[in-house]
Amino acid sequence: MTIRQTLFAALVLALAGTASAHASPPPSSGDGHGAPPQQTQRGRSITSSPDFVPLAPLTATLQADYRLRGILQIEAGLEIPDSRLRARAEEMMPRLRNAYVTQLSIYAGANYRYGEMPDAERISVMLQRATDEVLGQEGARVLLGMVVIHDR
Repeated sequence: MTIRQTLFAALVLALAGTASAHASPPPSSGDGHGAPPQQTQRGRSITSSPDFVPLAPLTATLQADYRLRGILQIEAGLEIPDSRLRARAEEMMPRLRNAYVTQLSIYAGANYRYGEMPDAERISVMLQRATDEVLGQEGARVLLGMVVIHDR
């Protein structure tokens, strides 16, 4: 594991710890037990923050020498403190996913060279720009949880 990968992993853990440390307890369902935390596609909770909207994993194909070489996989979510904007983002999730897949395809085709480490910062900026454009305003922050290359 390179220093850059180690720092990225530490950042992800720090963000997850910060989000859960500042989150309020889940609302009670009236039976003395809290509501179950929000689940991601893999069946586990990333954070208990009510402001967090998980995204299904995003993928893009990687090519080199006119051949499929691998798959770029991103796990991310949106932190949206404004409840109205959060509801709007959940309604617009198909459009957001389309914008994200488009941006990842652009990154994989034009900005990524097979064999290099993916640029998580550049991906984050591209996804953030797409988020702001689709929602028509700022206020939803893209949080990357994982950026992985699966070699073929």
